[in-house]
This record gives sequence, structure tokens and C-alpha cells, in this order.
Amino acid sequence: MTKLIQNANCYEMQHQLTYYECTDSGHPSMSMLLSMMTMVSDAHSIFVGLDRTAVDKSGGAWVIVGYNGQLAPHQPHFGDQVIIGTRALAYNRFFALREFWLSDLDHQQQYVHVKALFVMMDLTARRLMRIPAGLITPFASPLKKRLPRLAKPGQLSAEYAARDYRVRYFDIDINHHVNNARYLDWMLDPLGPDFLRHHRPVAFKINYEAEVQEGATVESRYVLDRQTLTTVHEIWAGGRRCTTAELSWQTA
Repeated sequence: MTKLIQNANCYEMQHQLTYYECTDSGHPSMSMLLSMMTMVSDAHSIFVGLDRTAVDKSGGAWVIVGYNGQLAPHQPHFGDQVIIGTRALAYNRFFALREFWLSDLDHQQQYVHVKALFVMMDLTARRLMRIPAGLITPFASPLKKRLPRLAKPGQLSAEYAARDYRVRYFDIDINHHVNNARYLDWMLDPLGPDFLRHHRPVAFKINYEAEVQEGATVESRYVLDRQTLTTVHEIWAGGRRCTTAELSWQTA
């Protein structure tokens, strides 16, 4: 029987990979992996008594501002049973650090490991707010004056390719802005099916700088270095940079 850790600080859940979470390679897409991280984070919050109503009363919402992640060469396949886990690592007045993982049922093979930095956003003012004590202390993570910084993506060179995308109604989540996983679809889609079918990401860095609203047109800029198998990405909307990312790849 699979043993799951479920306590105030750490939470795991079992999950069967569905067809809509996977690409035609049979492996989970990057955007779906991030959605799984959000799913287990939400489940952890509910486990400690912080459901959506509790968060709404604060007038704010949790927003992810950055990811650093690594993926193992071997990834799970459609239909596999996996464990999705999260742990609240530390927090201060304005930031909270979490880690996430995707592993096999025996905890022997870790497919994905991610660190994510969260903030609370005031939903009325649309700006950063201090994290209410009642929304962070139930996770039993240490209060620290300074949190470890996530590594930033590399800089996009002057010679880049680009493609435009229109923000649709279904790209908007319950916080009334583009879901953080959707940015990855915009970033990776311009690489083309041939590259994506024959390469897999092994590491990524993502930094979210500004919101993208419903109805906007986003420009997905990217550079692919075929010698190092590295891609650098930027999402622009309304004349400003909204998201940056860097991914390292291996041949599939």
C-alpha cells in the first residue's frame, strides 16, 4: 500500500496521469506539470483548514512569481500512478517558498522537483500585500528574515523569433488573470512540433513579472541554441515584459 505524507508542513496525494495531461509523446506536458503543482498546493491548503473561503476573506490570493525545476531523464507515462507532493519550506512578511515533487508510488524515482516562490496579491488593488498570519502559520514552516533566491532565467539576445497569441476567456483563472501554466504553452509552442517531439526539458527557470489580462495579445519571443540545447523565452503584452524563462533540453 502506498504511504502518503499528510501533515501541516508536507502533503502528498496519489494521482493517475490522464490523457489530457500528456502530449503525443505520452508524457505530461510542462504546463500540466505546473497545474499538478497547483492542485496539490490547493489540497494542502484545504487539509490545514484554509479553503477558498478563508483565503477570499483576506481580500487577496496566492500568486506564483517564480519557479526553478529539474526533470529526470525518465518521465512517467499516460496511465501511470504517481505521487504529487509539496512542502512549505519557509516564509517572511511578503514571500513564501514551497517545494514540489512528482515521484513513483514507492518514492524511489523522483521525476520532477520544483521550488516555487509565492506572494499574496491584493485582488482589489492588484498589488503585493503582506501575508496574513492566519494564512501561513498553519503550514508550520519557519519564519525567516531572508529567503533563498531562485535562479533567474538568462537574457534574451537581440536576434529572436516571435509569435503572437490572443488571450482567450478560458486562459483566465479564478484570480482573474492568465493562469501561470498557460504562459508555458505560449513559450514552447513556437518551438514547433518537430523540436518538441524529439526533445525533453530537463531544467527550467521561470520568472513572472507582470499580469496578462483577458483580451490582450501576447508576443512570445524566444531564442533556441541548438548547440547547448537551451531556449530562452519572454512573454510581452501591452509594451511590457510579463514573463521570462529559460529551459535546458535533452534529445528524447
